[in-house]
Amino acid sequence: MSLGHCPHERRTGTFRAGEFSFPAGYLKQLRMEGPTEVIRIYELDEFNYPKFRSKLIDLYLHAFTTGEYAQYIAPETVEVTLDGVLRDGSGCMAFVGDWLVGLLASLPLRRDPDFPVEECPGIPVGQTVYIAEVMVHADYRGRGIASRMMECLLRKVSEDYSYAVIRVWEKNRPAVELYKKLGFVPIAGISQKKLNADGEEFEMKKVYLGKKVKN
Repeated sequence: MSLGHCPHERRTGTFRAGEFSFPAGYLKQLRMEGPTEVIRIYELDEFNYPKFRSKLIDLYLHAFTTGEYAQYIAPETVEVTLDGVLRDGSGCMAFVGDWLVGLLASLPLRRDPDFPVEECPGIPVGQTVYIAEVMVHADYRGRGIASRMMECLLRKVSEDYSYAVIRVWEKNRPAVELYKKLGFVPIAGISQKKLNADGEEFEMKKVYLGKKVKN
């Protein structure tokens, strides 16, 4: 059974706890439109990350190498990326029944080498969390899962940070509009060289958005 790639046929129902050892840090549960379809959100950190590493890598590859905004990303690059984020950061995972359908991961903003500090004098780097990865399986997008994960994460990090920053491809308008709806505002932009799904290089323009999480 795969937690990372959901089948096209929707899986619903209650999570079978005996099959997997879930982290104790249960954050939130919400019921979707179906009577038995429940989204469960759990904390993710350096201690429980190894249990879910392979499934999270599968989800990452599905989220970013397929669909309208597909890129070419080598599996080994994903491994290095996730290992680095979870070494110094934390986040949360979303499950529908047995299926891993969402991931949000964050780390201190000082770990982002691309953040244009000079352009953002109002963002105190030492007091800011960087939301490095947000992804939801294609079969479960548009159901509020990313919003719920973000709400849980921001509530938690507000104990230690004053601001949150996220970076997104400006072409991905649904994601940009979602973050604006959650209170993030554009603060800077950068360009990066990436590979499209055919392996051809292109320039990706990204926008940084920020939000105050503690008064």
